[in-house]
Amino acid sequence: MLIDRVFEKRSDSSDASGFNELINLFGGRQTASGEKVNERNSLVQPDVFACVNVLSDDIAKLPVHTYQKLDNGIERRPKHPVAYMIYARPNPYMTAFTWKKLMMTHVLTWGNGYSYIEFDSSGFPKGLYPLRPDATNAYINPKTGMLWYQTVLNDKAVELYDHQVLHFKGLSTDGIQGKSPVGVVREHIGAQAAATKYNAKLYKNDATPRGILKVPAFLDEKPKENVRKEWKRVNQGENIAIIDNGLEYQSISMPLQEAQFVESMKFNKSQIAMIYKVPLHKLNELDKATFSNIEHQSIEYVRNTLQPWIVNFEQELNVKLFTDHETAAGHYVKFNIDSELRGDSKTQAEYLKILQEIGALNRNEIRSLIERNPIEYGEKFMSSLNYVFLDFMEEYQRLKAGGALKGGDIKDEG
Repeated sequence: MLIDRVFEKRSDSSDASGFNELINLFGGRQTASGEKVNERNSLVQPDVFACVNVLSDDIAKLPVHTYQKLDNGIERRPKHPVAYMIYARPNPYMTAFTWKKLMMTHVLTWGNGYSYIEFDSSGFPKGLYPLRPDATNAYINPKTGMLWYQTVLNDKAVELYDHQVLHFKGLSTDGIQGKSPVGVVREHIGAQAAATKYNAKLYKNDATPRGILKVPAFLDEKPKENVRKEWKRVNQGENIAIIDNGLEYQSISMPLQEAQFVESMKFNKSQIAMIYKVPLHKLNELDKATFSNIEHQSIEYVRNTLQPWIVNFEQELNVKLFTDHETAAGHYVKFNIDSELRGDSKTQAEYLKILQEIGALNRNEIRSLIERNPIEYGEKFMSSLNYVFLDFMEEYQRLKAGGALKGGDIKDEG
């Protein structure tokens, strides 16, 4: 649990995010569509929510393992103090999935995700506690050149050392603070929000376009009320409208086709997806999708979208969660992305078969990957006899040729 006494006020600097906080109190910056958009209300917009949800889920579901690189190979270190914390339980309130998903959500909306690192008496990390991204700010002390983090806990401004904070950042122009993706697509989010409201109002009015009823003669209040009642009756499902004395209807609304309503919504969706590098088929936009290009896009998605975030997380975890001595001893953490690349069962079986045939994995290692118990002699490695070193190929072929000769074919010259 976070305890106030572990924090110490170390300067008189104010919260640098105060201006953004003030803007957010008034609903965010107003867009050209008239909608106010900020990091807090951006997730109300379905396309932003979908992009953030897809990316945060895909990162959160990947397990993170702890390893040590030794002179004779690489070994898992499941009993290291860091291992259980990042694999299963970062803090008493969250699972590893929840924590990773929250960090990604903060990064994808605010541009920065922060977690306070709690250390035990031996100096090992024992807990990761998320910090509010809207109330946390990184800055460099101009006198000492040190990097600090200022945040707010229990309505109190506190400061933390750089090594006490995990800081996952998105696109940055200074390497210290990430830029909010919401700020980049603010206008598109506003346009989508306005279009959604317009669509809702359209259905609220029974999808009836607004218009005027023109009458060639002056009407008193009573005849006007009768016309209104007749119009309401017709639009509530009756079949026949009785309109007399030259009454004429003229629409004053803008038809959806002329406004290119659907096309504009798709355009805004594609712009939002482009910023987050999410393929449109993951947002259920399948207009131009085929089985073959979806498969190709899924591979590109892992390589070009997920992989940079994975490296981002891995490097920050490795720098902040291990001491210099542990890093020198080869300790590191790594995301396991096999689940994203394995494909279907048949593809996975062919992949494992190839690894066994070239001697990269033995049978027990393969059984471990598919969560089966080891078998006797399964630790032995196998390889095809058809492979030979290049420098031994000529002699190997000569030996094969010699072995193929039958007895008595070669005369004894001696």
